[in-house]
Amino acid sequence: LADDLIVHSHLALLYDTMLEQNLLRLIEPFSCVEISHITELIQLPLETVEPKLSQMILDKRLHGILDQGNGCLVVLEDVDLPATYSASLNVLQNMDKVVDSLFE
Repeated sequence: LADDLIVHSHLALLYDTMLEQNLLRLIEPFSCVEISHITELIQLPLETVEPKLSQMILDKRLHGILDQGNGCLVVLEDVDLPATYSASLNVLQNMDKVVDSLFE
């Protein structure tokens, strides 16, 4: 069953999703935690956990910073953006479309 490419890709995706959810659950109570402590809690090697945390930060699934010098993960608080921020972005995007249409 594991030799089937479709099943294998689905299992890999499922493993990745479960790893991500477990990492989020483990780091939830911390504002700063050593990566080695996370690896002990999840019982996986550092070579697996650190790249996954980095990927989660880059994909904006985790709002934090990897401090590799100190071997820590600093979890940042989620900041709610005011409604004017999203409205301003919308205005800028519309202005960009107008300028693009002028140069066509």
